[in-house]
Amino acid sequence: MLGKTGISISEIGFGSHVNQQNRNDPSGRAAQIRRGLELGINLFDIYEHSYQQFELMSEVLGPVRQDVVISLVTVGPASQVMQEIEVALDTFKTDSIDLYRAFVYSSVNRDDLEIRIRTLQQAKTEGKVRAIGLTAHDQSFLVEMLRTYPELDYLFFPYNFRHQAFAPVTSVHARTWGEIKAAQEPLPVPKALQNRDCVQVPCPDPEFAELVRETNMGLIAIKPFGGGGLLDLEPSDPLLEKLRDIGVSLPRAALRFILGAREIGSTIPAMNSIAEVEENVGATQGEGMSRAEFQLLQLYVDAAEESGGKYLPEKYRWLEQWKA
Repeated sequence: MLGKTGISISEIGFGSHVNQQNRNDPSGRAAQIRRGLELGINLFDIYEHSYQQFELMSEVLGPVRQDVVISLVTVGPASQVMQEIEVALDTFKTDSIDLYRAFVYSSVNRDDLEIRIRTLQQAKTEGKVRAIGLTAHDQSFLVEMLRTYPELDYLFFPYNFRHQAFAPVTSVHARTWGEIKAAQEPLPVPKALQNRDCVQVPCPDPEFAELVRETNMGLIAIKPFGGGGLLDLEPSDPLLEKLRDIGVSLPRAALRFILGAREIGSTIPAMNSIAEVEENVGATQGEGMSRAEFQLLQLYVDAAEESGGKYLPEKYRWLEQWKA
């Protein structure tokens, strides 16, 4: 259940980012979406800008509209948000869009943001939108937004095993990690988490976690693989090959880490092949993370720290402010 929205979503959602091959292959993309449906994905986050996905997504999801959750984001001028919503309703042949959010930077014009949120709220009041949300890349800004706009229902925010600045207590996943430590000898704390000065890299804002819990805010984790940068790392440690030999998967371990956080309802990795769809959904199977999976993630956290942030695509280097 996504916070206070009353909307039930799959733990793994279908992310929006699409590579060029899939943009040029509508039938292949449709097959990936259908495979996701077969495996139980019901949350579909759909960007129209840049990717031009509305037509294909509406065609594939139309026959199962009552079974899926459609998530959209405002992309045009603030003055045209209601027109965007009307176009989306018409395109998806539906009476309401389940999740509609604004995407804002902390430097956004506040009048612009006010118009967006008030328009989304109006659409919700009119029954055109079921829940309204916000995406932002700065934790302190999210705290400000939660205090300013109590009408928000959910947030999209960065969270992964490297960028996990949500709860101030966590350098590891609290519940699962505690169970592992209780059953076995403690694992070493990753190098990246041993020293924090809270100056060069901000420490977690305790207000963020507190406000989320107080308001029963729905949370959907974005950037589960650090914009792909975490998957491209190559730790230089003999243990890495041993873990691979026993079948430990980095994508599955990374997604299981996210899904173990009780407040997070779902995460939305990009999926650009049927194999990726199957791998991602596989993270929901089993009984949580294993010791081997935690060991694998620690290797990657250390490798990420040693790279000094260079492992991230340049446009995603802002993620480092979300280190735990």
